[in-house]
Amino acid sequence: MPATPTLPASVSATRKVASLLSHLGVSAHAVDDTLGIINPLLTVSRLHARIEQKVQETPSACTLVLQAGAAFEGLVPGQFVVIGVTINGVRHRRAYSPRSVDGATQRIAITVQRQPGGRVSNHVHDHLKVGDIIEIEPAAGDFVLPERTPPEVLLIAGGSGITPCMSMLQHLERSNSSARITLLYFARSSQDRIFAQALQEMALRWPQLNYVPLDSSVNTSTGTPTGATLCEEVLDRAMPTWRSAMAWCCGPAPLMDTARRLWADGRTSGTLKLEAFGVARPSGDPNVRHQVSLQRHAEEIHFAAPTTETLLVAGEQAGYAIKHGCRQGICHECTCRLNQGAVKDLTTGDVIAGQGQTIRLCVSSALSDVQLESLN
Repeated sequence: MPATPTLPASVSATRKVASLLSHLGVSAHAVDDTLGIINPLLTVSRLHARIEQKVQETPSACTLVLQAGAAFEGLVPGQFVVIGVTINGVRHRRAYSPRSVDGATQRIAITVQRQPGGRVSNHVHDHLKVGDIIEIEPAAGDFVLPERTPPEVLLIAGGSGITPCMSMLQHLERSNSSARITLLYFARSSQDRIFAQALQEMALRWPQLNYVPLDSSVNTSTGTPTGATLCEEVLDRAMPTWRSAMAWCCGPAPLMDTARRLWADGRTSGTLKLEAFGVARPSGDPNVRHQVSLQRHAEEIHFAAPTTETLLVAGEQAGYAIKHGCRQGICHECTCRLNQGAVKDLTTGDVIAGQGQTIRLCVSSALSDVQLESLN
């Protein structure tokens, strides 16, 4: 993994001044507001980035090249960043997997797949333009390569799940890694394959990369399944040693479920790391509703949650503004303690029950009446 960069002296000095001013009753946000008047990229508490380029990758995916301020400390390939945009006066936040542009710390790129009905993804596609300023947060997440890269690496991606894998690939190539890498990339068609040309060119110039593009809709959550599927036969052909290799898989929920089953059969000695892009929708009887009580600080709210919605969506439909971030189960800002009842984790399919367990509202659906306590 790349070393953590040292913050510029100007950023460290500004943060020290902001800390001193806080003792005088001046908030860090007030300092940022003042700096933002001069240049939004000078802020040190709430980070910002300027859109430098906007590139259409596929009919439904575009890339934003961002120039962040000096206070952005860079990323480890595979991590995510949360961006913030204001739509009709309301701030919305979503998580995307960035990649470093030419290895630069503050110059990153995110690729956004347009989602049907997606408030933020459609805003990015239809309204954001070069020169716009957006909020960003420090990179986070543990979907990353180990400090010492193993001799064999297996990457499995579906749809926009290629974005963290591309970040890893570019880092490994830049660092002249000796690892042998196999990439299985499932997409509906060659037209829908993000980075298609860049990946083909990378495979031609980098002998260690075995790039296997697969046209398939089997591992998606909508439409009639067609094409290849993730299975032992496909893995055996692409990488005969896959059972003992370290693997990373990112994509839609059906792809993740298939990978999880393959690695859980007891015949694999390698490890599998998962990162979901797009969580499975809850399934159940739309007429069944469970009662939810959610306590945050001194406030307690109550609402009914249908089995066909996540707890977060159910609360929002009841008219409550519930603290959340990415809506993908990644950022953990909607984490709550389950004090009573049972829920289903939509990222794993597991039933979580029992007092004291933690859940994420955006990827959990109620299986009974529940009592929750916010941890943020």
